[in-house]
Amino acid sequence: MPDIAIIGLSPLGIALGRAIRSGVQGISIAGFDPDSGTGRRALETGAIDDAPRSAAAALAGAKLVVLSSPLASASDALRIIGEFAPSGCVVTDTCPLKAPLLRWAEERLPDGMHFVGGRPVPRTFSGGAEASFDGTDYAIIPSATASGDAVEAVTGLARAVGASPFFLDAAEHDSFVIATEYLPRIASGAAVDAVSASPVWRDVRRLQGDAFTQALRTAAELDPEELAVVLEYAPETFTSWLDRLAGATDGLREAAFAKPDYAEAAKRLTELIEARVDRLREAPPAHAPVMERQSFSSLLLGDWLGRRANRQR
Repeated sequence: MPDIAIIGLSPLGIALGRAIRSGVQGISIAGFDPDSGTGRRALETGAIDDAPRSAAAALAGAKLVVLSSPLASASDALRIIGEFAPSGCVVTDTCPLKAPLLRWAEERLPDGMHFVGGRPVPRTFSGGAEASFDGTDYAIIPSATASGDAVEAVTGLARAVGASPFFLDAAEHDSFVIATEYLPRIASGAAVDAVSASPVWRDVRRLQGDAFTQALRTAAELDPEELAVVLEYAPETFTSWLDRLAGATDGLREAAFAKPDYAEAAKRLTELIEARVDRLREAPPAHAPVMERQSFSSLLLGDWLGRRANRQR
């Protein structure tokens, strides 16, 4: 039986599995994905030790479950976890929004299972299994009913892969993710739409360069089913960030034509953009000391389980 089960082998879930296996000894990981080919690839990359043919088999005996399915199918995945995972296990996730996950977990997980939302932010992540979590941030969003030991287990997981855990509530987390994950894709999509809807598009496309191609790629990353969940659970937050985007665009437009001297206006416009880019280059906050990676194995297999067993007697 596995120590950890990863349900839904998304690229992020596979990367997390690889990070756990490379950083912690004595931990066995099973993974399940509805696409059997994805399971085979996860095995080949070393992200998991076993790829059972059913979610029930992957969940049997797992002490920690990582839900890494697409957001649109997370509700059904939690129902399966609630049915087949052992009582007392900890359930975490890698999904981009937490408000819906917390609600679904409350509805679908039985008493005795502890949901602690998680959002790893890997470095140089491009959809492959080679992503690194060393020195990155890992958001922790516990449910109201999660035990202290369960929260400790997930923060231990974050530290074990080299990340620095920090705590957010679901509303904060979702707002920040909408700003950094969805807004850039929406902005890219708007740029593509504005240009491609032009009556001279057939001629314009002949001069399409790297910048426009990158905008196309970024816009194409927007999943309609995932966006529907965002609009259902965070419409006001989504609209607020869209308003800020529109305000920033209007501000740049006004700056461009604020002066009759077009050279000066161009300089001012460039300065505004550079000032914003400089803010992004500011040094990030110092990370908390990273625990010894092997201690996560002790936490998962030893102290935490021992405390849980004592309470169940």
